[in-house]
Amino acid sequence: MSLNKGEKPVKSIEEMLDEYEKEKAAATGEDKKRFDEIEQRSVNNTKYFEQGIYYEELSKQHLHHQCYEERLAKAAELNGCDFKKSHLKNEAFVSREHTDIDHHIGWCDGQVVGIRRAPGIWLVCIFLNVILFAVGFGGLLIGLLSGPLWLIAFSPLMVASPWGLYKFWEKFDWLDKLEFNRHTGLVRTSHTLLRRPFYIPIEDIELCQGPVVKNARGSGEIPTGSLVLTKYPAKFWWRPSLVILGGMEKDHWTAIIKFMDISQPIHMDVHTTIEEHFRDNKNAMGTGPFPESMKKYLDAEDKQINRFEVW
Repeated sequence: MSLNKGEKPVKSIEEMLDEYEKEKAAATGEDKKRFDEIEQRSVNNTKYFEQGIYYEELSKQHLHHQCYEERLAKAAELNGCDFKKSHLKNEAFVSREHTDIDHHIGWCDGQVVGIRRAPGIWLVCIFLNVILFAVGFGGLLIGLLSGPLWLIAFSPLMVASPWGLYKFWEKFDWLDKLEFNRHTGLVRTSHTLLRRPFYIPIEDIELCQGPVVKNARGSGEIPTGSLVLTKYPAKFWWRPSLVILGGMEKDHWTAIIKFMDISQPIHMDVHTTIEEHFRDNKNAMGTGPFPESMKKYLDAEDKQINRFEVW
């Protein structure tokens, strides 16, 4: 086969396998561990084939099977009020069509995806940490220089406050998370100081992407943007805005939309994070154990997904 100028020759399967074996033989440390994990996953998959469960069809009764209107009515019932339309003015929404470039969606247990809003508990913890550190440092300095020595007792705050506030943040981090529930087709918003969470269908949320903020030294960039509600509960005076910590890019948003589409299985790129939550026995929100409805897709001993399609 002739190649055009600049084209690279396509490697055969035998060449790729030979290259893989050479890399595996030369691997050490973490690289060797990664190759061992790949080998073990392959062995496990062979076992699932032989057991006849890899392509076995499973019941999808745990999914909602409801149309948009039914889920909108369910959200209104949960919120305790009807919805009203948002007054939008020339907002440019990102296309909801997925390009299959990226399927990373963050914390996911197969039933729920959790996304952290901004600002939130983390900002409160940083503020409190600065205050406590200042009090501790001030007590140490005054006590050593001129003040009563009992002020030195405040100095442990400099060490204890970061650890204590981290544990506080770890326990209440779920308050900042939006819950995208594939099994209900609804999104539950996070807590705020002025508003309790409410429910809304995924169809009534759009991504309004802002400019990318680049580091002055060119070492990185942060996407900006927020999720805009085309409807919101009638009991609110104004339309809530859902700002995402670290911003959100189109590929991330469309991957979440694809995850919420129960007409297709969960993409295989998401399987890794599902397995991580299963091993830790935690759900995506960090509020309880791994969901029972998803356990049938994983091998309890291998801690690995044993199905070709996960719903």
